[in-house]
Amino acid sequence: MSFIPVRTYVSIYFFYVLCLLNVSEFSSLLADSILNSSNKRYVFILDASGSMAERIDGTTRMAVAKDQLLNFMSRLPFQAEVGLVAYGNRIPGCNSARLYQPVMKGGATTAMTKLTSITPSGSTPIANTLEIVGEYILRDNVETEIIFISDGMESCEGDPVAILRALKVRGKLFKMHIMGIDLDPKAEEDLMRLSMIGNGRYFKVHRREDMENAFISLNSFQNHTTPIAENTSIVTSSNQPFIKIISILPYSQNARQDSYILHFEYEGWKNQSDYLIQMNIMPRVKRLTTKEVPPLRDKRMADISQIDVQYQSAEKGKGKMIVQLNDPEDSETTLELWNISQSPRIVAKSDIKLIQNFSP
Repeated sequence: MSFIPVRTYVSIYFFYVLCLLNVSEFSSLLADSILNSSNKRYVFILDASGSMAERIDGTTRMAVAKDQLLNFMSRLPFQAEVGLVAYGNRIPGCNSARLYQPVMKGGATTAMTKLTSITPSGSTPIANTLEIVGEYILRDNVETEIIFISDGMESCEGDPVAILRALKVRGKLFKMHIMGIDLDPKAEEDLMRLSMIGNGRYFKVHRREDMENAFISLNSFQNHTTPIAENTSIVTSSNQPFIKIISILPYSQNARQDSYILHFEYEGWKNQSDYLIQMNIMPRVKRLTTKEVPPLRDKRMADISQIDVQYQSAEKGKGKMIVQLNDPEDSETTLELWNISQSPRIVAKSDIKLIQNFSP
């Protein structure tokens, strides 16, 4: 790997800044579409039945659902109460519904971690799932937004309509929005009926963009102001900059190239708002080590096979990057946080993570 002069290196960074401004603008648009109320509960119900392993836009339905849920949860107000329920997930039979994240303030971060390990395999016990939501989550009269993602109708002879109506009769305060993935007409009719009884909205999902637009379109999710990163334990009292990889999930697969979506969070110095995120990709097998490197730079610089960067115009926040692997070998990645307010310099580096496919 040949040495690149410092001036050339800096010029390359500012070139990337100009090219990637639209990415930041898009992220701001999505952030503006999310609710600013911390008084509501958010309960996410995820279908983890076997059919969620089928493909949509070149990747699994489960991967698309995880990607959009992670992106949405990462932008909820920190004080929002969040819970996660799923069914299937390799549990056989019709009693597979589980409360993976009890409702709690600041629960989005934990729910995101639990979400990454869920695997599509099993049946579709919607009625049983709604019973669990009613028993463990809707105990008191706190307004709750339920977001339910599914690609099928009840398969365990339950009656989700009756369960939902019973919850309404008991005076439970909730709206249930449903995103139906590639449903046949009968299944779509059933889930649309559920969303109507639940005083929510129904969204058809046939492409990745449909689900992204569904989250943006929910009228109750607007005017986001406080990201999770403000109150997580990672933020230290000394305000040291940090950058962290939250998750890496499959994005699309084809004969030539696999791609993944990487979610991250960062915080830089206070009152400084010009940053670059650099993603370094290297083979898992170590080949070369560079001894003389600047502080915080990775000693495997000579092993780096791919580099990508993204501009950020805030002192802290969250984002995502698409990882396209050009090398079929197992790979690892790490992120660097660069402050470019004056002379570009690295201020933080993430742990190294394996680029792993979470789909079956």
